[in-house]
Amino acid sequence: MKKQIKAICTIIFFLSTCLVYAKDIDISSPHRSISLTVSVDHDVSFRVETGNELLFEVRDVMLDTDKGFFPNRNPQIANIKRNAVNRMIAPEIKEKYAEIAEKYNELIITFKDKSKLQFRVYNDGIAYRFITATDGIITINSEHAEFIFDKASEIIYQQDTNINSDYEAPYIRKKIDELTNQSMGNLPALVKTPSSKNVLFLESNLKNYPCLWLKQGESNLEAHFWNYPKEYRADGNSKNRRSIVSTHDYIAKTDGARDFPWRVFAIGEQDTDLLTNQLVYLLAPECQIKDPSWIKPGWVTFDWWARRGLYGVDFKAGINDQTAKYMIDFAADFGIRYFLFDDGWTYKEDLTRTIDGLNMDEVVKYANSKNVDVMLWVTFDLFDSQMEAALQQFQKWGIKGIKIDFINRSDQEAVDFYWRSAEQCAKYNMVIDYHGAYRPDGLRRVYPNVLTREALIEFEYSGASIKDDPDHHCTLPFIRNVAGPMDYIPGTMNNGTKNGFRMDGNRPMGQGTRAHSMALAVITESPMQMLPDAQSDYYRERECTTFLTQIPVEWDEIVPLKGKVGDYIALARRKGSTWYVAAITDWTPRKMELKLDFLDNDTEYMAEIFKDGANSDIRATDYKREIRKYVKGDMAEINFAPGGGWVAKIFK
Repeated sequence: MKKQIKAICTIIFFLSTCLVYAKDIDISSPHRSISLTVSVDHDVSFRVETGNELLFEVRDVMLDTDKGFFPNRNPQIANIKRNAVNRMIAPEIKEKYAEIAEKYNELIITFKDKSKLQFRVYNDGIAYRFITATDGIITINSEHAEFIFDKASEIIYQQDTNINSDYEAPYIRKKIDELTNQSMGNLPALVKTPSSKNVLFLESNLKNYPCLWLKQGESNLEAHFWNYPKEYRADGNSKNRRSIVSTHDYIAKTDGARDFPWRVFAIGEQDTDLLTNQLVYLLAPECQIKDPSWIKPGWVTFDWWARRGLYGVDFKAGINDQTAKYMIDFAADFGIRYFLFDDGWTYKEDLTRTIDGLNMDEVVKYANSKNVDVMLWVTFDLFDSQMEAALQQFQKWGIKGIKIDFINRSDQEAVDFYWRSAEQCAKYNMVIDYHGAYRPDGLRRVYPNVLTREALIEFEYSGASIKDDPDHHCTLPFIRNVAGPMDYIPGTMNNGTKNGFRMDGNRPMGQGTRAHSMALAVITESPMQMLPDAQSDYYRERECTTFLTQIPVEWDEIVPLKGKVGDYIALARRKGSTWYVAAITDWTPRKMELKLDFLDNDTEYMAEIFKDGANSDIRATDYKREIRKYVKGDMAEINFAPGGGWVAKIFK
């Protein structure tokens, strides 16, 4: 079903032809805060400015194909077209807003070789893409672009050199002039200019084409793409046998007449400006599901760590009917929508059979009686090779969603899998969570049954490393979450201070305080949030669990309050007339005041607050719950412990 489009204010067309000698073409954002100038000479380049400041340049923009370069060298312009759009979009899944304002000015340059470059300039960023009009199939040898920033700028991104990347590298922060030749990383990548302005690399509408990465060239950052695979790992198991060991000498074979992915640059004067950016969603194609009303976001409880940590029960925890029913009872008790069987439920490598001791028909029937839906974990390799048979069996069992893991690639073939799996799962009314996955690219707008995905260091890393720390938590909202929903898995009750943290792969401990871990359920944006701990831990901590599982996963509005990448963040989200306000800090204890001027006038609100306890600096599980009243304009005063947090439900 196409998105509901409201209040189309203006769509203006200007057409100029025969501008063969045009050199510089200017276009600005609707508020005129961002200007873009395209230069057409030996090649096509453009520069982006805010006010009098040059933010960055992109040089030598072209496709290298078996049909030649697009645009040709020394390109000639056939015509120029300009559009202006101002409208409201009602998304199927409300990640940030019930309605999204879409406002941009557009420039489409058609060259004599019939190729086009399309530019859109928004008030919070710019985007460009190629459009070709060649008969038959074309081979894309490479796509070129050189990204020029002030050398004193900093880049924050997942540095990686692995064609079989799991997209779970830590974010590094370096000056661009400190990058060595061939340094590489994937998107999103945030560049902070010397004046502290933010430029976040993203992409959208990634279909039948490999993901964009960044590589440091001889002088500047350059576009990089992984070549099309030729050979895969011959041994191994379903988690790694699709790993690439050799490739062809091209990045894609595709239709010669098509539009290509959008290259997106989100721009923010302040760090908090990034929190509201939705360019990846807006630049994606519209929804292809005729009636998406069956898609249900929600909380998930699952058995991966939980079955290793259950206590106080009279059965042996494991992958069996009794354990599953206990976890389903927990979901029903707290209004949790989904229960997920993670790795281990299949008989060998057959997705249509379960291991002994697990009766899927009986478990799903029991879950249905409790108004709980069941999801299943699968690997990319097994699901891709058994997709139709697996989905038919899942439908017979009554399964409502799947978690697809260990894709660990972003070449053209892997990208095609995302589109095929999203489309096929939609036919069977199943939602999806991708793990071992590259970052969101707009697919969730086309197939909103794609609720969330990984592409980050998330809570599970706490079992084997110190990478998932409060500094990381204070980085994710400004970079990874701007691309789209992320399956971080917030809300652990096993909390550790910096000195008290311990690694345990069977029962991970989260770094930061109890209030910090609960606040992450508001700060980390995802229409599908998962609880990591054993259900018996949540029963023990019923006061926290009740609050946590009532936090919505869809929102009508977001209001950024304060933030600095890597240091701290505070924001408010509204669902109906109820606000949730959350704030976290890194390992630095700090004080913060939040002005509650987003509340309605002449209205008294009640607030349920969870904050750091008096001794949370030495015992991270220490917290305090309090009830108080607020009115518009009041200040919420926060005293953070190291790795601390604060979260409030504010309601009329």
